[in-house]
Amino acid sequence: MLVVGCAPKMTTQQALVEEAFAVCRAQGPSTKLERVERDGRFSVVGREPESQRVHDCMVRYAEPTRRPAPAGAPPASVPPAPKAEPLVASRLPGTWRGTLKLPPRAAGEVEVARPAMLRFAVAAGAIRWSLASGTSAVPLVADGTAIVVDGEVRMTGTVRMESVRSNVGVRYAGTMVGDRLEVTGVTTDKQVHVLSIRRTAE
Repeated sequence: MLVVGCAPKMTTQQALVEEAFAVCRAQGPSTKLERVERDGRFSVVGREPESQRVHDCMVRYAEPTRRPAPAGAPPASVPPAPKAEPLVASRLPGTWRGTLKLPPRAAGEVEVARPAMLRFAVAAGAIRWSLASGTSAVPLVADGTAIVVDGEVRMTGTVRMESVRSNVGVRYAGTMVGDRLEVTGVTTDKQVHVLSIRRTAE
């Protein structure tokens, strides 16, 4: 059950938290968004470790600079996050390499980690991106457009996999943490993607 305040309009921070919950809730079906404050603070409730997985995913997606503790958990149980830095669009073009993680979507599944290469390029005044990950036997490729809003990159596009006959849409949001671009997204078939990449070439 979602508890919504009586304010006539949600703040940007509240909307981003609710978007993050929609993205991450598949990682913990028992988890519910208990409270969302106007400044973006939130709490979730549910069975462990499902609620912890959803909480951590939401932190990466919605508020990379803060890691509020989940309801009922001592603050010391959540390590501090590295300092995030504002991102500017001019920093994106080039090749980025690192890891793509696919968290489990159901009990009994395991997290999958695979190398990834993400390229940004400017074309016709827009930022285009393309992603390649996986192996030659099970490749994953995606592409689309990106914008930078309030120091974060927002990416939309299409994912294609050999095991999937039709294409699926995807939305990502990411920010710089040190020299790494940390990105979290979700496909329209509810697969969460977690990218951690570093720029390697212009």
